[in-house]
Amino acid sequence: MRIRLFKHALKRRFQMKQTVFRWVAVFALILGFCGMVGFGTVQAETTDVSSTEPSQAMEMATATTEPAPTVNDQSAPADVVASETDVATEQPGDNTDEVATAEAQPEAVSEPAAEQDEATVSESPKATASTTHTILHTNDIHGRMIEENGRVIGMAKLKTLKEQQQPDLMVDAGDAFQGLPVSNLSKGEEMAKAMNEVGYDAMAIGNHEFDFGYDQLKKLEGILNFPLLSANVYKDGKLAFLPSTIVNKNGVNYGIIGVTTPETQTKTSPEGIVGVTFADPLETVTREMTKLNGQVDAFVILSHLGIDPSTQQKWRGDYLTQQLSAMTAYQHPIIVIDGHSHTVLEQGQTFGTDVLAQTGTALANVGKITFEKQDGKLSNAKASLINVKDVADLTPNAALKAQLDKANEAYLDATSEVIIPNNTVHFKGERDDVRTQETNLGDAIADAMEAYGQHGFSTPSDFAVTNSGGIRASITPGTVKLSDVITVLPFGNTIAQIKVSGENVLKAFEHSLSAPTQMVDGKTQFTANGGLLQISNGVRVYYDINKAPGQRVNEVQVLNKKTGQYEPLDLTRIYNVATNDFTASGGDGFDMFGGPREEGVSLDKVMADYLKTADLTQYDTTEPQRMIMGQPAKGEDTTTVPPATKPHGQQPTPQPATPGKVVPFPVPQQPAATGNNGAMTGGHAGTMAGSHVTTMPTTAAMSTVATQGTSATMNGYVADRHESGMLPATGGTPAGAVALGYVCVGAGLYVMRRRRAA
Repeated sequence: MRIRLFKHALKRRFQMKQTVFRWVAVFALILGFCGMVGFGTVQAETTDVSSTEPSQAMEMATATTEPAPTVNDQSAPADVVASETDVATEQPGDNTDEVATAEAQPEAVSEPAAEQDEATVSESPKATASTTHTILHTNDIHGRMIEENGRVIGMAKLKTLKEQQQPDLMVDAGDAFQGLPVSNLSKGEEMAKAMNEVGYDAMAIGNHEFDFGYDQLKKLEGILNFPLLSANVYKDGKLAFLPSTIVNKNGVNYGIIGVTTPETQTKTSPEGIVGVTFADPLETVTREMTKLNGQVDAFVILSHLGIDPSTQQKWRGDYLTQQLSAMTAYQHPIIVIDGHSHTVLEQGQTFGTDVLAQTGTALANVGKITFEKQDGKLSNAKASLINVKDVADLTPNAALKAQLDKANEAYLDATSEVIIPNNTVHFKGERDDVRTQETNLGDAIADAMEAYGQHGFSTPSDFAVTNSGGIRASITPGTVKLSDVITVLPFGNTIAQIKVSGENVLKAFEHSLSAPTQMVDGKTQFTANGGLLQISNGVRVYYDINKAPGQRVNEVQVLNKKTGQYEPLDLTRIYNVATNDFTASGGDGFDMFGGPREEGVSLDKVMADYLKTADLTQYDTTEPQRMIMGQPAKGEDTTTVPPATKPHGQQPTPQPATPGKVVPFPVPQQPAATGNNGAMTGGHAGTMAGSHVTTMPTTAAMSTVATQGTSATMNGYVADRHESGMLPATGGTPAGAVALGYVCVGAGLYVMRRRRAA
């Protein structure tokens, strides 16, 4: 009996043990699957986060850890400039929209806590009304004082526009005085008087401001009733001009800084810059910004630098803007008003909250920048253009128009001689033609120079070359007057002759053809380059545009005037080369020229005399005659101009409706940040979370056309997670839940296995 009871007890104990094992296994399995389901939920939530805008993702990722923003109780009225301390102490997330939202929330009267919230809200400062501010700007006017219907706004109508718009500032980014003969006749003085009448506040110095010489530029500075600015121009080792100025308009302190392209060393007459040097643009601008930093609400950089791809990266306006925008030392908006490259930027280009703007050239457009001011802070800067067509119905200012008409009449009287009574040829001299390829106008000018050189110098010229940058207009069919010729050649250059070795002739043509290339209508073409040489009938240049710069010239042939045959260039021979005094002095980077030279009469006189007697029908073509793609044909008859029967591959670029080329803006790629990855608040960095760039972008990065996307607005951590579609969950760790789930499932399976074994 005892044995039976003992066995029964053991059996009951074993059954209880099995029950325990069963429940432990079930519990473990349930716990494990709960962990797995929890992870799936977290993953789904993080996927939703990754699909939001970067700024929203940043808010979601930090919502449970960031404290509620506090509102500064020292907001200034809209017409009072906030102090530097107020701007610097703004907390992340501060904005007046949040204050307004808090005030608009309904009260919960019955709850004491709600009364406390109401008291808190009532202590917050009320947002002052936002005010809109405007800056009007011009660049590269090049003497266009007189209105031309559909092409040039003119200074009299510009004054009317300014009176209509009532901007805070009216500024210019350089190259205003030189250009059309009506301005050149007075060496820029009539233009300076017109700018005074319009009412400019400041102007940068462009490279062509030196075309009349340094002393004349100083005279123009004295005529102007507003400052002529450049922070990087030195004369005999000392700053030559005022680097910056502060202008207060409508409650905003503007720190205005001028900067001039160092390309002026090769893009003006060498005689005009004797003893003049040009310092690094970025270094000199930041020096001035540091001086002004505690005194201004916004920086306005008048930058005669341009965005031409052929310009050195560190001398470009887009590079300057990018670097300044990345600097955390300047907590105010930066507005860069650019010039020099004659580029039309219809809506400007933004770098964070900073803006780069340019209008093109010839006063076909006026730039307009607007921004908002609220509680002492400036924001929402936008750039746009007012086109010549937009002001067609405006009435020019009567007094200024009368002043300009008088100056124009004096010029026309001096240049009214008829050169060609009935011209039948359209001579192409527009910028996008003459700076990218051979044109018939370039041929005619070079032929005129070679013809003069047969008797005008001590030894006859072998051939002639002239830089395309010196050709500023076309000659259309009809009556051609001296004024038309001067419009084509407005710089007052003289013809010159220099002796050049064959080796340096080859180097000169390689330099002439060294510009970057671009695709236009499916064909490879040079980008606009003022250093492209137009050449006379005495020389032929065969080249390959698809080769690397410096290796594009296949062969150069020079006409032997005794035999009438073109012969290969002799690298050891000294050639007599007719050119203009600008190129002869090494202008446009032709440092293989220079040295002693003979000089003759003005270039416009050389051209006018030639046009009176030459057979102009030889120029009635748009095909290349002298600069030829490919190799010279074997056995080719070189006693005459080779027939142009093959496509050149460099067809003229269609002209825009107004002067100035509209081009896609080459936005520099965002370089990798080297530090300071955090939330940026206020200032030109805006309220973004950003990587403050401190590295210099490479040339390749600057020349790559890219879109600055939203990735630039995220800090490094969130950007990485955003790209992978995952964000860390706040308040828990998904990886821990997964691990616990696997452990529990494993334990449950193990217990069940032991049960079966038992």
